[in-house]
Amino acid sequence: MSEIIDNCILDRPTTGDPGRTLLWVDRWAAPLSHNPEAVLELVDTLSDVDTECTDDCLSLIERILDVARMNNENEEPGASHFFQTLAAGLAGRAEAGQLGAESCFSLCQTYLRAGLTPPDQLRTAPDTLEVLERDEMPELPDVAELAEGLVPNGATPFETYNALREIAGAMPVQMTTAFLTQMIGQGDPRMIAVGRYFLLDPVAEMRDAAITGFGLLAESAHVNAALLSDLLLIRNWLSNGEALDALIKTALRREPSGGTIPQPWQLHRVMTSLPDGTGSQSIIGVCSRGSARAVAAAMIKEGHGIKDAYVIPCTSRGDQKTIVEQLEQMMTMHDVSPSYLSPAFRCALGDGLARGAVTAPGFLDVAPMFGIGDVTPQTGGNAALFAAVDPEDELAALSDNRRGRLISKSRDWFSEHDISSSWFVSDATLMEALEEASTVASAKKIVASHLHESRDRWAKLFARSALILRHDCNAPPDAWMSFAALGQALEDGREIKNMPVFEDILRQTLEAAAARALEDDETEWDNEGSEPPDIEPERKGELAKLLKGSPLNPDQIDGYLTAVLIAPEFSSPNEWLMPLMDGIEVKGHGSVQRIFDIVMLRYGALNEAVTLGEIGGDLRDLPPKRFQAWTEGFAQAVDGIKGAWPKRALSRDDKQVLSMIRSSASDSPIPTLKPLLPSWLQMTAVKWQEIL
Repeated sequence: MSEIIDNCILDRPTTGDPGRTLLWVDRWAAPLSHNPEAVLELVDTLSDVDTECTDDCLSLIERILDVARMNNENEEPGASHFFQTLAAGLAGRAEAGQLGAESCFSLCQTYLRAGLTPPDQLRTAPDTLEVLERDEMPELPDVAELAEGLVPNGATPFETYNALREIAGAMPVQMTTAFLTQMIGQGDPRMIAVGRYFLLDPVAEMRDAAITGFGLLAESAHVNAALLSDLLLIRNWLSNGEALDALIKTALRREPSGGTIPQPWQLHRVMTSLPDGTGSQSIIGVCSRGSARAVAAAMIKEGHGIKDAYVIPCTSRGDQKTIVEQLEQMMTMHDVSPSYLSPAFRCALGDGLARGAVTAPGFLDVAPMFGIGDVTPQTGGNAALFAAVDPEDELAALSDNRRGRLISKSRDWFSEHDISSSWFVSDATLMEALEEASTVASAKKIVASHLHESRDRWAKLFARSALILRHDCNAPPDAWMSFAALGQALEDGREIKNMPVFEDILRQTLEAAAARALEDDETEWDNEGSEPPDIEPERKGELAKLLKGSPLNPDQIDGYLTAVLIAPEFSSPNEWLMPLMDGIEVKGHGSVQRIFDIVMLRYGALNEAVTLGEIGGDLRDLPPKRFQAWTEGFAQAVDGIKGAWPKRALSRDDKQVLSMIRSSASDSPIPTLKPLLPSWLQMTAVKWQEIL
């Protein structure tokens, strides 16, 4: 067993506390989501003897699959390889008899809960349903009664659907089809209500089986008016909605009537996040119907339409308030008017259907709670979206100068909107291209080119943001116009280099790439079971030679690193490395990596000096030009590393010393600064260490 799985199993809490187990799952899911071989080793630990450990490991595998699915959706490097390797390994184990029927069934359920189709080799038949494994379609006396026996008493139709799909989806395909078709086709009202969700199931064979089942209902005249209304609506939410046309026509010929239409919900409040860098966005509704209270939630994602939707029942007004407050703490939300919902979901449906995505089954419940039960997809792409943002063509009436000022306001978006921390690119194509970059400048060119090629995607993201801010009465009046103007400029072909926000997106993308490279190195060392390789010591004059012709010099780097080490707020290497190397052009293969190595060596030496109370001791002996270079580096870090030196953390004396450092960096060194600096550096370092 590899070291990573050994450590994972040893780290598993054994107290039986669900909270601790959940933390363990979250802690290990991300690193293992890139390591299919390790996940297969985790599968090998599943045991019929230690059921508690097995259950915990299955929870971890489910979470790993969920993270890996999101990695794949976001086109992360190696994501598709993860699933191919894992499926092949599981298939081999199943065919070799190394996985028992119960383990196969449980693993299928982890796939299904993660929104994935399990490998065929894992799908087995429960003993009670072996009759369905025949090639012909068997007639069962009461599949509905059998299905009812497989789910908890008192479950809602949606809860029943979720329970049954984990069972049906783990069966062989033929059995799944037979079970679902007859469950719906036999006409039991309870199973008809459940069957509607299967029409929107992520697994194609389940959707097809549900369509066949409802076809049997239509032929036997068991489709009432209320059900027909649902079928007509669902038809608009499916990329292959025409598959429902035949049964809808059959039902219409029989002039259906009857059925129960639920009482409408009241919508009291609507909140939404801005879309993140993957195009994901959460929408929340606070609803009531009579004495019943609930929170409706939906997630829309670029290219996936309505990715998720569910209802959170509330026991009381206070319970509802608590749930909403918890959701608000998890992410920054914007209160919007209910009129926002229809164009937002129309856009999401249109986007998803254009990519062949399936609308989340829970949207059947959420749509009427949002008051948009009859919502249909929007066609027309970005043009239609911009028309929804600006129906009165207010932007078109603005002067070029005014539109330019609105676009320039995008330089403030990263400080005004927390969600902007996710606005970067990390797909596999870009990451592979960046591996070939030999300089920071070439890396910037690669990212800029990638951003240019994906301008349509960013235009849509900013248009969606504009639509939100347009319906947010608390947002500044021109907030939506700034996003809309920039998005429209992207549509019109304006160069991204003339749009300030893309400077931040480019910088953040490079930081994300640097962080990924560090993680990959650590993973490689972990997989090899060895310590990171030693960095060759810096040779005299080596760094100066590598930096020759660039605006940086070794003393600047020392000043910069000192500011990083004694800053009030900690910064990780990926947060300070890119600002340090910004604009540096070096030549020669491996030169950038060697500079990074030497920088880290110097960082370690300075960190040791801080620990020993010797930081800044050699500054008094620096010649004036070198001392000025040191102050330039220190000032660069203070002013350039976001959040490292917040003004709120600085005393009057701190601000005075920093002002002297900046003056010395830009003009001639202040004579009183050099003797003062070592003691201030050490006191500052000690002060923040004590606070931390």
